[in-house]
Amino acid sequence: MKTIQLEIEDKSLELFLVLINNLKDGIIKNFKIDDVDIKSDFQAVAQELKDIKNKKHKSTDARDFLNDL
Repeated sequence: MKTIQLEIEDKSLELFLVLINNLKDGIIKNFKIDDVDIKSDFQAVAQELKDIKNKKHKSTDARDFLNDL
């Protein structure tokens, strides 16, 4: 089995996915989409959640928050 890596322009991604889905049975075993921007966003959110869990962020009472507004 061989692996092929492609870079697809954002404007052509939907058409490419339609083509791949039509070829998938019997020709393509599996495929995945790596989006660097999405990955970095998920990593940032994961880090924020980790920081919250480790109490690196100061929590604010809802009443104090509303008073500050």
